[in-house]
Amino acid sequence: MWSWSRINCVHNSLYEYFLKYVTYPRVKPDNENSIYVVTGGISHDILEKFYSNEISKEQMIEEFEDGWMTAFDISELKFDRCDTEKNDNIATKYYHNLQHFFKNHTVIDKKIVLEQFITVKIGNEYYQGYIDALTKDDDGNYVIIDWKTSSIYKGKKAENECGQLCMYAMALHQMGVPYNKIKIAWNFLKYQNIEIQMKNGNKKVREIERCKIGESLKSNARMWLKADGYSEEETDNYLNILSENNSIEVLPKSVQDKYKCSDCYVYVDLTDDLIKHWKDFIIETTKIIRQKEQDYQKTKDETIWYESEEQVKKQSYYFANLCSYSANLHKPYKLYLENLQKEKDNKENLFGGIGADNSLEEDNLTWLDMI
Repeated sequence: MWSWSRINCVHNSLYEYFLKYVTYPRVKPDNENSIYVVTGGISHDILEKFYSNEISKEQMIEEFEDGWMTAFDISELKFDRCDTEKNDNIATKYYHNLQHFFKNHTVIDKKIVLEQFITVKIGNEYYQGYIDALTKDDDGNYVIIDWKTSSIYKGKKAENECGQLCMYAMALHQMGVPYNKIKIAWNFLKYQNIEIQMKNGNKKVREIERCKIGESLKSNARMWLKADGYSEEETDNYLNILSENNSIEVLPKSVQDKYKCSDCYVYVDLTDDLIKHWKDFIIETTKIIRQKEQDYQKTKDETIWYESEEQVKKQSYYFANLCSYSANLHKPYKLYLENLQKEKDNKENLFGGIGADNSLEEDNLTWLDMI
């Protein structure tokens, strides 16, 4: 049976799909030192243990600290394999974001089903998958939730990334649930929704990266501190503590009450057009794979699975940091890197000799007579 990971793999890298699913025997990955997949797995496991009543909320942070130490400190997995400084900066933010989530997670207080296995027929093929979390809201809607440790999706980006959630919605629909009773959402673990009380009485919800909450709320907090009669010195002191501690709990209770914090859920409207788009996308992708597999069986020409140089360029960050195959095995990526090196060498050769010709004497200015 097909899965979303196979469909998505094609769009990340055709050649990676070839190595994973077409070659026989399968080519073993040689580049699995990216921490993104591991930390995502750690977070999923902790949430599953918590909602299965295996650990308490307080133990969630202990589990995270242990998992982080194993992945980052002991195994030395990388967020960025090419840039040590960038890797350390990403790691610091990532750590504080997830640490804050497990300390402040808004617990789902309704019945919840975890890692639910589903199958669905789309076109002439069958697909399978596991829903991270499935629950019902107060209006009786089935809510499909995907725990996400990536950067937040909003607007068009969210519509372009919700294929897996839509596939799960199709599965529920085939089980008899009307589409108008299904909701799809991500819980972005690195962010927190904060409902902010404005001076005019209105309320505004902001999605704030968890490690930046204190800094992001300073301007609004200053307004409320002044409104409550705090002096300039007292206000500045509170704001400095807010920034250092990254928590509204350091503020006076009257100011704390201006904020309401919750997990960062992003919903995508499950419209007929969106469902049709992803159904067509899945069917078309599967057809492409089937055709390429047939062509490869006839010709044994693996270049059928090569991405163009332009495609590799667009996905260069993925190949450098997320792809499970290094350039040693991923031939299109290797070719791209070799061409980059050639361009670099050519530029160096072109300009390398400038200023090196000392055949003319420094004080020979006869060439000026030619002007």
